[in-house]
Formats: sequence, structure tokens, C-alpha cells
Amino acid sequence: MFDYPWFLLALPLALLPLLRTPIQSLPHPFLQLLPADPLGTLLDRILRVAAVAGIVALVLGLADLSRGERVVERVGTGAEIVILLDRSRSMDQGFGRTTGSEQLLMTQGESKNGAARRVLTEFVASRPNDAIGLLNFSTRPIHVLPLTNRHEVVQAAIEAAGLGRGLAETDIGLAMIDGLRYFDDRPYTGSRVLVLVSDGGAQLDEVTQVKITEAARKHRVSLYWIYLRGRGSPGLKAETGGGDGQRDAVPEYFLDRFFSELGVPYRAYEAEDPQQLKAAISDIDRLQRLPTRTPEVIPKQSLASITFGLALLLLLPVVIVSALQVTRWSRSAAH
Repeated sequence: MFDYPWFLLALPLALLPLLRTPIQSLPHPFLQLLPADPLGTLLDRILRVAAVAGIVALVLGLADLSRGERVVERVGTGAEIVILLDRSRSMDQGFGRTTGSEQLLMTQGESKNGAARRVLTEFVASRPNDAIGLLNFSTRPIHVLPLTNRHEVVQAAIEAAGLGRGLAETDIGLAMIDGLRYFDDRPYTGSRVLVLVSDGGAQLDEVTQVKITEAARKHRVSLYWIYLRGRGSPGLKAETGGGDGQRDAVPEYFLDRFFSELGVPYRAYEAEDPQQLKAAISDIDRLQRLPTRTPEVIPKQSLASITFGLALLLLLPVVIVSALQVTRWSRSAAH
């Protein structure tokens, strides 16, 4: 394509070297006496062709020949990952570990929020080819970053999640719905992952369950729940029945069961300390290294510098030969 196509009207000027070259002709009284000069004839033809091509290149440069915007497909390894990070008040507390029937309370050391941010930052740094989005949630979802390949921005956003104190309530249902919307209007190019990092469960009403189920299947996501086990929590594998009272007592157990019945790949991890949290993230990192095909828009590129350089390369020999040409016959020194 051309930015200044009217310059193409000058293209017929490229025919001029075929009619006449800048090399001066010398008169001779009897041309039959001159010896054959195949080298000169070849040089004349080469210069004519070079002059034609040089003028064409010069005109194309003036018309600003450019390569138009195009879309290329990049093949790599990675995924589109949306991180749902719990910012409720309980995340500011420490982990809790259960050994047998004894509850060991970790009252000192790193909080669940701090450990999650640290491990997630390392996770983002280890996956340079991923498109990563971040959503914080407590009472309401907070859209922090859309899916992006600018990982330094993602790491800064994760670090900023440690500012202030979280709210008392947690709405995982709304967070799941909004997190799945990150994949709306995006072409499916490879693995899609939703990583839920939370220390609590939730009771989801029927409408919310239907919305999550439909969106998860529509976008073909893989769901990972890293459950940060807090103090007093019986965990995801608690032995409970189906009564409403027990549902209220252990909502994380029923949330885990709902996720397992979504019809999409799902895996839950229980982390009772920062080491188990890091092991869970490492396992997700290992599982989600699949081939991806990502469309990339290449902007318009001007080729004017190339065409002008080619014109100079082709026309410079013509100018040099013209400057060095013989303007008159030399007399022989012999008598």
C-alpha cells in the first residue's frame, strides 16, 4: 500500500533510460574501423537496466511504499490465566494446621495474604508467555487488571493487594462470575485457567450456580482452587451429610463439591502453610504448560527507507560511469 499514491504517476519516467543513457556518444568517421566491444555493450545494457530499476525504486519511495497492518499467529507455551485473590479480613491471619485431632495454631509468621502474594509473584515471573488477569474480591469483586502480557504490571498489582485491611464478608459467587467474564469476546487460542486463591467457601444460590456452570463450559476453562486452610477449619474433605445445618457449618466442603460437578477440569489444593501453598502453585505451573496459538497484530511498516536505499545503490553506478566517461577521442602517440 502507498501513503502518497499520486507519485506513481511518475513511473513512466523509468522508460527514459531505455531511450537514452547519460553516456555521451562520440562521432567517428568510419565505425567499421572500430573493433568490437562486447564488454562495452554489456556495460551499457547493465546501466540501462539499473537506471530503470533505480527510478522505479525512487518513485516507490516517494509514494511511501509500506507493508500494511497484518495479523500473525504466534505459537508458544503457556495459558490465559485469571487469578481470583481473596481480600477478606481472614486472609490477614495466619495459617492453621491440623495434626490428627489436635489443632496447631500458627499465630506468628507470614499471613495467608502475604504468602499468597509472594508465591503468586514468583508464579507470574516464571511464566513469561502467559496472558494474566487479576481480580480481587471480598464483599464485591474488584477488577484490577484485564488479561495482559505486561507481567511487571501484574506483579505490581499483586503486591498492591497487601495494602489496607480486608472486609469481613466474602462473595465467591460474584467473583467467579466476573472472573469468567475476563474470557468474553476473546478468541480461543489455548488453555484457559481460573485460579481461585481463598481461605473460605460459600453457599451459592441456584441462579449463581447456573451462571458459573454455563460460563465455565462456554469458555472451556480449567479451574484450580487453592484453599488456604485457616484456624478451626475442618478442610475440604470433612465428613458431612447433606443437611442445611451442616452446609452452613462447612460451606467450603459444598463449594468444592459444586466445582467438581461443573463439567470442566477441576483440582483443589489444601494449603496449611506457605510451603504447601508454593507446592500447589508449582503443580499448576507444571500442568499448564501447553501449546498456545496467539494472534498478534503487526502495525503498518514503512518501506521507504529500503526503496530509497535501493534507488541509491542502483543509480550511483550510473552517476559514477557518467562522470568518468570519455568526452573525446585521444590521439595516438605513434606516427
